[in-house]
Amino acid sequence: MRDRMDFPTTMFGAAYLGYVGGLFDESFEAAFPAWLQETNEAMLLEYPFIAEINDEHIIGGAGHLYCIVPVDENATVAINRVQWNEKTQTDEVTEVLYRSESGEPVLLFANLDGIAHEADTQVFITDNNGNTCEWYPSLDAMSHLAPCTSEAGDYLSFDFTEYAWYDIPSEFAGWLSDGWTGMTALGLAGSQSTGMSWITETIVEETGRYAYFSLRFYLEDETGGTVDLEWTYEDSDDIEEMWSGFWAIQTIPDGPSYVTLSLSLVGGNSYGVTDGPVYLCEKYPLLISPSGTELLVGAGESGVCLPFMSQSTTACVLTQAAG
Repeated sequence: MRDRMDFPTTMFGAAYLGYVGGLFDESFEAAFPAWLQETNEAMLLEYPFIAEINDEHIIGGAGHLYCIVPVDENATVAINRVQWNEKTQTDEVTEVLYRSESGEPVLLFANLDGIAHEADTQVFITDNNGNTCEWYPSLDAMSHLAPCTSEAGDYLSFDFTEYAWYDIPSEFAGWLSDGWTGMTALGLAGSQSTGMSWITETIVEETGRYAYFSLRFYLEDETGGTVDLEWTYEDSDDIEEMWSGFWAIQTIPDGPSYVTLSLSLVGGNSYGVTDGPVYLCEKYPLLISPSGTELLVGAGESGVCLPFMSQSTTACVLTQAAG
């Protein structure tokens, strides 16, 4: 089902998959892969075994959903619902949910009152060497998975939740799983005074003609710099549009970086055709390929399109120009 060597030397791996509030008319096992594909495609692409977990190892049907993966394939797993007893100051078992000696991955619904930081479920994992850990699935104040630690403070769990992939455009999921990341200012503009140019060729929808586009970034500091954009039709030597302005970057290494472009039309055949100045100001999500030679530009937050994009464009790949 999976390669257990994907997880570090801990007793189990765990991931938070989101909240499910009784969404399914059919069985959860049948509907779960489609739900995860829609809500967290990147997680499913990175760990496809999650969708293979069958009904025998799905515990509950609504609540906050966790995936638990014992490192030891022969580990004993015991899961109970618990309730805090004020008199004894202990958690008391109210329901036995699951028992297994196979160490298979499980999907567990917990925090049934809808509050993720209030634990109501107890998980025991015991490996072949007799080592036992006790964990209460919940989220911490940062909405990250609460860890399982030993009395000595050692981490016994490995959190494989892809937090950076939450709240990103779904079209980026496949790229992230293929190793694309957010870039830095240096990766976008280079260190030379001549800047770095990214190019693409595409059809201009208004005319149906192919055109060449160049987006050149110049570095001023680690937060941004200046930028030029120009394009020409493939059968013409004349520049159709010349734009110039500024860019600023918000670097997010594990997800798309966000680049704000503030551009003015300053030249080209189209300059002066419309009344008054033409401005463009928009924030775009960007990813860079593992090789550093390809740039993925997503749709703008407010729907403002760059000249090589359209309202129907979800993402466009530019290639780093030579020289």
